[in-house]
Amino acid sequence: MKKILTMIAFALSLSMQAQTNKTLDNSSMTVFYEYTMRTQDENGQNVTDSLRLALQVGTHATYCTTVLSYNHDGRASQEMMNVFMMHHQNVLTDVANKEVICIETIYPYRYETHETLAEIKWELTNDTMSIADLLCHRATGELYGKRWTAWYSEDIPTSAGPWKLRGLPGLIVKAEDAEGIHCFSLYETKNEEKKIEYVAHPDYLKVSRKQLMAFKKKTFGNARYPKEPTYYVAKGADDLGEVNVNGTVFYVGMNSHMLVLQKSHVYQPLELK
Repeated sequence: MKKILTMIAFALSLSMQAQTNKTLDNSSMTVFYEYTMRTQDENGQNVTDSLRLALQVGTHATYCTTVLSYNHDGRASQEMMNVFMMHHQNVLTDVANKEVICIETIYPYRYETHETLAEIKWELTNDTMSIADLLCHRATGELYGKRWTAWYSEDIPTSAGPWKLRGLPGLIVKAEDAEGIHCFSLYETKNEEKKIEYVAHPDYLKVSRKQLMAFKKKTFGNARYPKEPTYYVAKGADDLGEVNVNGTVFYVGMNSHMLVLQKSHVYQPLELK
């Protein structure tokens, strides 16, 4: 059991064990968000999944990852399951070169995409609200087919935000899509300096954003997926070892060192086009 959980920690860390390729920036602060997603379980019952995110904010780059990865925490937990349930991507935004690099683990591969930094045409409003003791202003905009409402604070002078959301006259404190499915909400900020790095992984599959999006829609959007997340895996591709931690059963790829859920929730994409 201990060996298997160590393997899971390795899978979640993604790039932590690899050799650093390039330092893009040094962050001056880290912003912590709760990311929630409304969906349905394998039986069609409404559920809300949640995941804590850490956003390193620099002058020329940002990096959004899970708090688990930020804390180097590889312990098996429901939050670890949610990393895969919610199809989390680590998002590195290289503002200086107008590039976004995303890393995602989908058994039995790790994928890396490079895309041009998208320009969100935000519509600013006069609406204000206090969130986390910050005076925030409301803005609306569209990114990859989804309409977003964002609340930003000019008290924190950065254009950064969670995931791929950014480009406002202050830090994005809260953002929610028009359907009320996805929501990012700030709960803490910490002034600290850390390197923001791009790590080269020659073994990762390099695909385009649209290729990965199409693959996820085809695979996770299948009606079989919530009850049988391994339905798409070719037999003999890898040996999946069954693990039970506190009543939660999942699988671990014994060769790939990747976690695979036994049951999942209905796929709710962040990007529609």
